[in-house]
Amino acid sequence: MVILYNFQEIYEVCSKTQVLNLPKLKENLPEIRYEDDVVFCTDYSIPSLHLPFADTGIYNFPICESKQLTAEDGDCKVVYEVTFDIKNSSFNFKPGDTIGIIPHNDTDSVNYILEHLDLTSKSDSQYHLSWGTSQNVKLPPHLPVKSSLKVVLTRFLDLRSVLKKLFLLSLSRHTKDERERKVLEYLCSREGSAAYNTHIMNKHFCILDLFTHFKSCKPPIEILLMNLPRLLPRPYSVLNSNLKNPDILKICFSVVELENNRKGLTTGWLENLSRESTIERKLEKLSLKECNGVPIYLRKNITGFSMPEVVETPLILIGPGTGIAPFIGFLEERQYLKETKDIQLGKTWLFFGCRNPKLDFIYEKELKEYLDKGILHKLSTAFSRVEENNGVKYVQDAILQNAEDVAKWIKEGASIFVCGDVKKVAPQVKSAIQNCLIKNGDTEQEATDLLSDMVAKKKYLVDIWS
Repeated sequence: MVILYNFQEIYEVCSKTQVLNLPKLKENLPEIRYEDDVVFCTDYSIPSLHLPFADTGIYNFPICESKQLTAEDGDCKVVYEVTFDIKNSSFNFKPGDTIGIIPHNDTDSVNYILEHLDLTSKSDSQYHLSWGTSQNVKLPPHLPVKSSLKVVLTRFLDLRSVLKKLFLLSLSRHTKDERERKVLEYLCSREGSAAYNTHIMNKHFCILDLFTHFKSCKPPIEILLMNLPRLLPRPYSVLNSNLKNPDILKICFSVVELENNRKGLTTGWLENLSRESTIERKLEKLSLKECNGVPIYLRKNITGFSMPEVVETPLILIGPGTGIAPFIGFLEERQYLKETKDIQLGKTWLFFGCRNPKLDFIYEKELKEYLDKGILHKLSTAFSRVEENNGVKYVQDAILQNAEDVAKWIKEGASIFVCGDVKKVAPQVKSAIQNCLIKNGDTEQEATDLLSDMVAKKKYLVDIWS
């Protein structure tokens, strides 16, 4: 057995603890039966799975083009733009909409779990789950009654989810090594709450990590099936206008880098599919690996995050990093409307922020073209890793630097759109805008009331993520 240094410390602590206050655990596990000589199918205990905020069913769209938007070798998050082929699909969207992408767990992770649990020989067999004499417990609604372990671990269960205490306790009961078992019990006890937060919660410790560090933990697969949560869709902003080209759908995303040399589940998966969609890979494989396309559905735009129907309305658009995505669609559609219908557009001001203009100023060329064509009237930038930028590191700094004009645009009826991180971007941007109003004559209460009124009238709209 090998316990990493951090867990060795925990073992030394818990070995001195005489009694642990453990949560109550009542295991109700279904019976699993493998059926080798049957026609394979995936069947649920309920008619269909609920898709969060779904406005359509699921489409499988192939990637027809992809490109990296950031510098190849730079100190910044890697950002890709991916184009999906949606010809003849009746998939109607508009700038400001979001799609849900249903990710897959990677093959290596799935195979690792199957090998660890000595289930490789059963991975492709159809299983059947039943309760036997236990009638008071139901299967999780996302878990198929009939399927295969490989399909379920790939498509339905979140292998990256943080392990909850009851799950840890259940796993500890199937851990043969005494020291490993004691560490797991301590982590899910009342006495080990601080250690749980430090080593499990804060480090996003998942079932893959547990099997790596606690080699003797080999639970029945039913425990994973009942405790791993559903693999949920991830939302992404639409990048383009379907008025200009109804046959394609674009998104952009930054690849999330995690501990243990892992990447974000969906962004890492999309990155791999993007690389396989290059011409060379198409000639070699002629299709995407693991699926005939990426499972996508359109989400309801419940916040109304879309351009005003009155095109003369001035717009203030605020989107650092990939938060710029919906606004590229805004600008593309406004250019299309101007060129095809010869209409007068309201002024548009975009605030954009990134680390370094030489590394991750995505869509710089396109934005300059929109400026030249009068689609975009003002562009304010902020670069957090550039010292010679007059102290403007973040978009909120750029907003405050232009306080007088920002206040003037708002008083002239501008609508404000903010796209970015819920904890960092959204509150700081709103505070900066409020300060702009205060600096130009409003009291704090008047500024607060004005922004509240704009929110109520959908003139201050926010598209945020965590």
